[in-house]
Amino acid sequence: MPKFVCLGIALALLSSSAFVWAEEDGSFTNYEAIIKDLKTSANETPLTVPTKDYDWEDVAIHAGAAVAGSWVAVNGPDQAGGSGLLKGIEVNFGINLFSKSVIAEGAYLNFAEENLNPQLKTDLKEFELRLVYCTRLQDDVHLRLGAGLAARYLTVDSYANSHWSTTQYTSPSSVFLLGVERKISKILTFGPEISYRAAIGSDTFDRSSVDGSLRLNATF
Repeated sequence: MPKFVCLGIALALLSSSAFVWAEEDGSFTNYEAIIKDLKTSANETPLTVPTKDYDWEDVAIHAGAAVAGSWVAVNGPDQAGGSGLLKGIEVNFGINLFSKSVIAEGAYLNFAEENLNPQLKTDLKEFELRLVYCTRLQDDVHLRLGAGLAARYLTVDSYANSHWSTTQYTSPSSVFLLGVERKISKILTFGPEISYRAAIGSDTFDRSSVDGSLRLNATF
């Protein structure tokens, strides 16, 4: 019997010392608190994904065609002058630059020959590079504002001294444009545009022009 009593007393002393050690050291309590804090932090801290101001997903390619008219004022050889409406077509290609609202465009315009007066007729071809800013006016309507440079290749046929003569000119010009386009499908837009072209330099027979067009464009 004394052996069982001694064994019981020893177990009691061992249990109480282990309890005191756990309380003094705090290992079990600290471990459980750390696990709880980690779970709470994982649940409360949102996963943040860095954002970019511009991504390749924002890049869009634009292509289109237009029916165009250009009112030109021309000084021909021998002081022959005239003005009139040239009619033609335009094809254009563009791509976004660092923003969905800014587009770099290139365009080619080809106008048929027209008589500006009985002694003067001309035809015109033109290459343009322009920077266009687009902003939304309504849900499906956008405003286009732009400026750029153009190279205009003008052929002038003039009648003087009882015969016709042909002269070709290359005229650099500045371009300013204003247009409106409406989205008619997922990728297509349609709308009018007007632009003004002024010759750069005085050594040119192409003084200025006002153009208008109806554009049909696709965005990919």
